[in-house]
Amino acid sequence: MRSLTVRDAMLIWLPLALLVALAAWFVAAFVEPAPPKRVVMSTGPLDGAYHAFALRYKAHLAEYGITLELKPSAGAAENIERLKSRQDGVTLALVQGGLANAENAPGLVTLGSMFYEPGWFFYRGGKESDLGNPLRGKRIAIGPSGSGTRAIGLQVMHHAGLAEPPTVLSELGGMAAAKALEAGEVDVVFYVAAADAPGVQRLLAAPGVRLLGAKRAEAFARRMPYLHRLKLPEGAADLARNVPPRDLDMLAVAANLVAVEEIHPVVIDLMLEGARKVHGGAGLFQRAGEFPAPLDLDLPLSPDAERFYRASPSLLRRYVPYWLVVWVNRFIVVGIPLLILAIPFVRYVPAVYRWSTRRRVYRWYGELKTIEDAVRRREGDAATHLARLERLADRVDRLHIPHAYAGELFALLLHIKLVRDMLREWAAK
Repeated sequence: MRSLTVRDAMLIWLPLALLVALAAWFVAAFVEPAPPKRVVMSTGPLDGAYHAFALRYKAHLAEYGITLELKPSAGAAENIERLKSRQDGVTLALVQGGLANAENAPGLVTLGSMFYEPGWFFYRGGKESDLGNPLRGKRIAIGPSGSGTRAIGLQVMHHAGLAEPPTVLSELGGMAAAKALEAGEVDVVFYVAAADAPGVQRLLAAPGVRLLGAKRAEAFARRMPYLHRLKLPEGAADLARNVPPRDLDMLAVAANLVAVEEIHPVVIDLMLEGARKVHGGAGLFQRAGEFPAPLDLDLPLSPDAERFYRASPSLLRRYVPYWLVVWVNRFIVVGIPLLILAIPFVRYVPAVYRWSTRRRVYRWYGELKTIEDAVRRREGDAATHLARLERLADRVDRLHIPHAYAGELFALLLHIKLVRDMLREWAAK
């Protein structure tokens, strides 16, 4: 078959080029890139619960070929600053409720609350005490600068009337604060931490250390809406030692998984799946399946996280390998629309091809008709018309037409022969 003319090629390939350009624009505008192989998360002190939980998230993401790089920090307040500045590529962090909102942390979204972090007040002594005047003038460790414990502790102390001298607020935190309390270097240690935080576990088991309740927990929660009132039942921490010796009202915040708003949707899905494994069981302050959940919404809830909470894992996610799910989803988003767009094109190309092939035959009928009309009317010179016809016939002979269209070429050749015979008869006369 002879190659197509430039015009024919343009008619066929220009629409294809436009389709490809449209597909490229669609992919760039609406399709997420492939999920990253490395994600950076700001955690907290190495001996804290945040870092311990982050290690479990890391193990979960590793199952899917994603490396979760952990960046220890002073605590939740520093985590927020790292997220806001995208320092060291940080895109994820655990943050205590009450520290970040849409006004002071633009560009951040929440993936939901992961667990409760009670406010633990530990003190030495056998006398019952409460959060308020009995602690005035005491040495209280409320965590280092940059920690969420200190940020929330300062607010609680302010409302409790303990933020000014003679009360001494120390920057000790973590295990250092626990050891200081055991050594008598401070009188009270305040943590905002999960029940299995190392410092909390150490002081719950420490001889001579008692847990302080908050009788006015509801009043504190009314003044600080991000606080939750929880009840720790008698003996819940240690049944054998009956710790605590009575039911205690406690203050708590929810620990939220916070991300930058441009984080990849696949990372959100995998992090929340991991969080469901890590935090979904029953605990001292939660029922099984209670977490993760969209509780504190001071920050906007990520649309992808909202979808995760609304719907159970898809059939694909339950039975198909993760890497294949990613490509299937991308095909659904890109491939199906392209197939729909390609259907008219697939029908268009054969029609253009048929038209182009037949055109190479039919285009000679105009000239042939002109010669035939002149012969019938006996106009002009027969020899001149015959020479013109032979030139036309020579061009037609050089046509290469697919076998499927040989009938059209054969008909043209018959018409040329008919006119040639008429010309020869005229010339003979």
